[in-house]
Amino acid sequence: MDEFERLAALHEYGLLDTPADEELSAVVRAAAVVAGVPTATLNLLDADRQCQLTTTGFAGADSPRQDSLCNVVVAGGEAVYTRDASADGRFAASPWVTGVLADVRFYASVPLTTPEGHVLGTLCVFHDQPVDLDRTRLDALHDLAIVVLALFERRRQARLFADLAAETEAQRELAARYAGELEVRQELINAVHETAGVAIVACDQDGHLTLFNRTARAWHGLEADAGLDPDQWSARYHLRAADGITPLNADDVPLRRALRGETVENVEMVIAPEDADPIRVLCTGRALRRADGTPLGAVVTMSDITAERTGREDIADRERLLASMLDTTTDACVATDSRGAVTAWNPAAEAMFGWRAAEAFGRRLTDLIIPERLRAAHDQGLARRAAGSEARLTGLVEVPAVRRDGSELQVELSLGSFTWRGERRFHAFLRDVTERAAARARLAAANVELTEANAELDRFTAMVAHDLKSPLTTITGYTELLAERDDERERVPLAAIGRAATRMRVMIDDLLDYARATHEPLDLRPVDAGETVDLLVDEMDPERSVRARVTRDVLPPLWTHPTLLRQVLANLIDNAVRYTAPDVLPRVHVSAQEGPAGTTIRVTDNGIGIAPESREDVFDLFHRERTGDGYRGTGIGLSTCRRIVERHGGRIWIEPGSERGTSVCFTVPNPVALVAS
Repeated sequence: MDEFERLAALHEYGLLDTPADEELSAVVRAAAVVAGVPTATLNLLDADRQCQLTTTGFAGADSPRQDSLCNVVVAGGEAVYTRDASADGRFAASPWVTGVLADVRFYASVPLTTPEGHVLGTLCVFHDQPVDLDRTRLDALHDLAIVVLALFERRRQARLFADLAAETEAQRELAARYAGELEVRQELINAVHETAGVAIVACDQDGHLTLFNRTARAWHGLEADAGLDPDQWSARYHLRAADGITPLNADDVPLRRALRGETVENVEMVIAPEDADPIRVLCTGRALRRADGTPLGAVVTMSDITAERTGREDIADRERLLASMLDTTTDACVATDSRGAVTAWNPAAEAMFGWRAAEAFGRRLTDLIIPERLRAAHDQGLARRAAGSEARLTGLVEVPAVRRDGSELQVELSLGSFTWRGERRFHAFLRDVTERAAARARLAAANVELTEANAELDRFTAMVAHDLKSPLTTITGYTELLAERDDERERVPLAAIGRAATRMRVMIDDLLDYARATHEPLDLRPVDAGETVDLLVDEMDPERSVRARVTRDVLPPLWTHPTLLRQVLANLIDNAVRYTAPDVLPRVHVSAQEGPAGTTIRVTDNGIGIAPESREDVFDLFHRERTGDGYRGTGIGLSTCRRIVERHGGRIWIEPGSERGTSVCFTVPNPVALVAS
């Protein structure tokens, strides 16, 4: 690989010393997650330095290329992985390994190779501890490197498109200079209405038309005809000389001149369609060539300068349109000079504030609609903005205003400035939001009341649970004392009392769990779902653990509340083991499927199953399926699970098992999806 060509390709992408966008940073974070390490970086290797474009887990910086671990990857063009760099002869002496710059042990790096074979740099993951990296994760790093190259290419294409847009904008500014003598009020009108577009036409090296953009088709009233000879262009598309009368000579057509290699800049001509008004245009064009200099064709842009001749009429039409819009809008529109004197006051302003336009013109806004307590601050702010010492107000703000009768209202204000004959002036749109502000205040008060009610509910729940459990403890204690008496007649009813007390205690605990699932704050963090399942299995009732077999796949970390996730998994695994036929050995398997929006967890069993028509009802509070004798529950567990999952932004549902039994599935969104929602 030629180093000069590699460096040229690197600089062509324009990536060095420029901040990375969020997409590249996201890929680097994904690489760290894939490798299961805290640190990753996107390295670009220039002639004598390593530029860390974006990093995760540490602060990136430039460093000498000779010290770079990734120099091996760039030189060889192949991915490199070492479990312990200190034991690898290629890296053991590097300051990144010896402790001078870092204490790297695990190191894996994949090349960022362009379609032409140039290695621009690497996508690198590392850790200060030895780490094993399987083939699957190394392949995933290769896939992420392909994504990085695609983002590089998109960035390069965006830069090229921006250059073309800048060239087009230059032509638009050139046309605007011809209208320089028009009234300065054009600025205000142009702020409301879009300007006319630019026509673009092109041909190939043989003179066949290849492009008429939308504006060109509209002006000419025709499509680009690739079968025409250049000698026919002038007649076919009704081209006239600058006088608007003389047919344009075939050799003088701007596109043909550009094709011959001539300089075409600010050439004026007229397009005179048979069934439309003529359009006077200013043309600029050039020949198109490949990198090796061979011709590709030519392109010409045309700007409409008809407004130079008919500008005053056009401005009058636009003023009438603007006046009509301002007269019919429901928002008040007010304009003032630099002193705050009213120069515009539309009918909506009359209705909103009670002042007629004739009464408002020339009077200072302070005397009309500004509450007395705010007038001094308003005048000071106006003076600063008129002098240009304070930035203009952006966005929408809510401020108080006053009507003619002295009553106050709340208005939503959008403020802008413009120049009129050298003086800075202001215009504003105002909307009456008095009722909306009142509704917002009522909502805030209701939220405070709701928060207090929830806190009171938590206290009430704890108190009720305590008050209910205390007599249950007494009942259980006396039942156990009575059971010690050797009386066969009492044994059966005492056992029934004990079982009823136990069920009551379980129901109280389940209700407390349900209350906590509703009100406990969500402290989201990465949680090892596999470890959670293992701990639940270890803590399972010995009698059940002997009968049941609970297995799991490798489960990814979940962005969730640790205690609430444990509560969901405990409920689902307990149900899976409990609701199994007596002659069947319970089998429970926990699996996961990752997707772009999050992870789906499935708890699959070989139990008695749930009828299709009941798969939604079982999530209702206190709902219990008719499962026959021997299966006991409170009807609260699955309802608690749904409440927890939905608070995390996910959903929970039931599917039939592969052969028999049930799969209970729930989703946990990833952090990106949570932010988006």
